[in-house]
Amino acid sequence: MRLIQYFHGRAYGNSPWGRGLLLLAMVALVVGCAAKQEPREPTAEENYRMGMEKFDKKDYRDAIPFFQKILENYPFSFYAIQAELKIAESYFLDKKYVEALVHLQGFQELHPTNEHIPFVLWMKAISYSEQFRTIDRDVSSMDNSKRELVELISRFPTSPYTEEAGEMLVQVNGRLAEHDFYVAHFYYRGADYYAALKRFQRILDKYPIEGVADRALYYMGKCHFFLREDPEASKAFSSLVYQYPESPYRSKADTFLRDIEKGRFTMVSRYFRFKERVFYMFGYE
Repeated sequence: MRLIQYFHGRAYGNSPWGRGLLLLAMVALVVGCAAKQEPREPTAEENYRMGMEKFDKKDYRDAIPFFQKILENYPFSFYAIQAELKIAESYFLDKKYVEALVHLQGFQELHPTNEHIPFVLWMKAISYSEQFRTIDRDVSSMDNSKRELVELISRFPTSPYTEEAGEMLVQVNGRLAEHDFYVAHFYYRGADYYAALKRFQRILDKYPIEGVADRALYYMGKCHFFLREDPEASKAFSSLVYQYPESPYRSKADTFLRDIEKGRFTMVSRYFRFKERVFYMFGYE
């Protein structure tokens, strides 16, 4: 400012030409000061640090914009890949599983050999599993969860997530088996025994898990019994008795075996045999 006053008083005086130069100098000075006052864009490292501060406080929604800034402004930064993963993890921990899966799948496609792929597969498996609600609904999410778990276990047997993935796979198979049993039992209750038999057999083939397989054998035996296929019924009940001696269905299977052996109920009409009404009196389901 003193410099401008000097030029005004000494160099240019009050001439029009001097006043014009003075005005230009003042404009340049103001513009220069304004430029210096513009906020500086945070660096990739600073964005990552601020995002992690929010992330560590479990403010996942507030953390995501900082990581997103890195991808927008510094896509080739050292922190870019880490930011991608943190965005996916933030959605996952915030239980936004649909959004998490979008970012997890994108990360896996862009970085198939990244060291964090086991972690990505584990999060994907859980995200799919958490979208499954009840056994009477579509089970595609559980099938997807199983696929991710199998890939994790087969590709990364030494990963710290593999043991937990194995335990989770047992649970996923159990839920899939329960769904298949629900469908098979639906056909059974509708007296469509041939359709029910196919689905009970599917359970035995795919999910030989105690607690489901023993039930499947029991109802397979009943399906054959109501179809007047006593040899096949005896085979199913016998398998249940010998393979699952602790099953709550063993005593019922034993009773059916004795009835088949003694020829009991042979005079019962097909209608009552079909609908099981008589068997309720004798303790059958």
